[in-house]
Amino acid sequence: MEYRTVSTKLPSNELTLFRAHCEKKGVAPAFLVRDLILKEMKITVPSTVAGKNKITYVKSHDSFTWCVELDTGEIVEVLRNVSPTFVENLHDVVKLCLGERRTFIQKKRRDSAAIPNRILKRRE
Repeated sequence: MEYRTVSTKLPSNELTLFRAHCEKKGVAPAFLVRDLILKEMKITVPSTVAGKNKITYVKSHDSFTWCVELDTGEIVEVLRNVSPTFVENLHDVVKLCLGERRTFIQKKRRDSAAIPNRILKRRE
């Protein structure tokens, strides 16, 4: 695949705001521009990788860093300088949603997994 560069001109004050926004999100400006272009064109990048979420506490900043450790060994930073309040809120929301899902699929045991309906229909 051949790559090309896309650029734009911004007034100095807008460029400063954009850089600050990227820093706050913990992403490179090029990454954000590419992401915005793909979203605008409604193009999704297919997920063709596997890995594990890693959230680490950064004591010196009283914040968290969220990374994904890919099965290839590469570590990709998702967000940095995440506040404890955000992590606590995310934890509560994920716990609530997983509880709703367990109720929906009628999961009773911790080690059980959802079974597609089409498998069960074959037994009838």
